[in-house]
Amino acid sequence: MATTVRTISTPPDLWAFLAAFPSTTTIYLDLEGTNLSRRGTLSIITMLLHPQSEVYLIDVATLGSAAFTESASDAGIAKPSTSCTLKGILEDSSIQKCLWDVRNDADALWSLYGVKLANVLDIQLLENASRPGDKTFLRGLDKCVQCDLQPQMTWSQRRDWAQTKQDVSSLMRTSTDLFDQRPMPSRIIDYCVGDVLHLPALRSKYEQKLLFGQTGWLVRVDQESENRLVEARSPGYQPHGRQKAFGPWSDGRADGVRRWMRLNGQ
Repeated sequence: MATTVRTISTPPDLWAFLAAFPSTTTIYLDLEGTNLSRRGTLSIITMLLHPQSEVYLIDVATLGSAAFTESASDAGIAKPSTSCTLKGILEDSSIQKCLWDVRNDADALWSLYGVKLANVLDIQLLENASRPGDKTFLRGLDKCVQCDLQPQMTWSQRRDWAQTKQDVSSLMRTSTDLFDQRPMPSRIIDYCVGDVLHLPALRSKYEQKLLFGQTGWLVRVDQESENRLVEARSPGYQPHGRQKAFGPWSDGRADGVRRWMRLNGQ
């Protein structure tokens, strides 16, 4: 199924999205901003609705807090649901949200807009749990798309995806308002879409590995995903630091810390 991409930057756009929000869906989610965290800004929320194959880029930089509080009823559309606002959808425990490393995303939503994410599956933790052998270090999305989706993506697709990531990552080092530029540059749209587009395939791959192994790991992933949400909302949460490179289950965690410090000249 082809993926449709829509940008939501006006209240009427948002009303239409909320009014048509499917009753059954899984949200694959990613956020972008400058220093995304309680110390930075939130500019774009990218949502892939699955299995509908619809991607929405919600322009928080333009809409501001109204992105979370506008409802379908504001357009005269009756929608008898507690999830009639974006805030309601993100906080609805009956709607699953899947992210790759939820921590800073959850921090920004809670600290900047008072949105308390609920029912989250962190696919980064799913990968870590499904990996045989050493689970000391977490892996980034870039490496997992390149290494774990070879049957699903052609070499040229992986190359183009990686090039977009590299180009935008380079721009992020020199621009402080990259995700606030309007209209959104096509490269930024491609980057945002790319961060969610392959999450369903990665989730499926890692879950299948666990189902053929120890299904108890799925419960542990759910628990640790919730732990990340609690951590991100805590007063002492640190958005950055080498402590974030470690998985939660490694028996050799202390050895891993020493190895990390040795590799990085600490």
